[in-house]
Amino acid sequence: MARYEQVQVVAKRCMTLLMASLERVIKPNIALLYQWGVGDVVRLCTDTAWLLTFNPERVKEFLLRAEELGVPPTSRMFRHAVAVVVDNSKEKVAAKLEFFERTLGCSESEVSTAVSKMPAILGFSDKNLLRKIEFLVNEAAMEPRYIVERPVLLAYSLEKRLVPRHHVMKVLQEKGLLNSNTSFYTLTKFGEVTFKLKFIDCHKDSVPGLADAYAAARAGTVPSSRI
Repeated sequence: MARYEQVQVVAKRCMTLLMASLERVIKPNIALLYQWGVGDVVRLCTDTAWLLTFNPERVKEFLLRAEELGVPPTSRMFRHAVAVVVDNSKEKVAAKLEFFERTLGCSESEVSTAVSKMPAILGFSDKNLLRKIEFLVNEAAMEPRYIVERPVLLAYSLEKRLVPRHHVMKVLQEKGLLNSNTSFYTLTKFGEVTFKLKFIDCHKDSVPGLADAYAAARAGTVPSSRI
């Protein structure tokens, strides 16, 4: 993407950036990010443009809080950690960490490790997370500790990814078309195109209704268990 186009993208995401002082605010903040050792300053500024509009001392506070979540500045997850602390107060973050400890029955250190892998989970509502956890535990038969060790599961859409792919897995298992070593977690990790190629399109002859059932599940309709 050309520099001019990048500027357009950032400006559209944060119009207040155009009103911030270039010399007193924006430049000092960018310099601070580099001094902090942030791995990808350009990406962070593009995704979290509003960060540049804060007073530099406030930005320093955000960077410290992001590091306190166990995410080093050089990590590709750091920009997500920064976005979380900018949007959520210390009290909200603390409450969310306690929610994970209570709901998943794990220790503070285990939650910290999970957050360092996927900071974005701190930004989801308790209701959203609870629905995903209940599905993963009750329907996908996952242990809470297993979920904590793979926090990306909590970042996936319940309606668009978890539920539809779990249905596909059950159908393929019932028909003996899925390798016994293939876990549900493995199925969730693939991008949409790859998932359909590997687990739906290649079975269009042996399981002709699978594609329609998957599409129905993604649309919010409970597909028939008989295909």
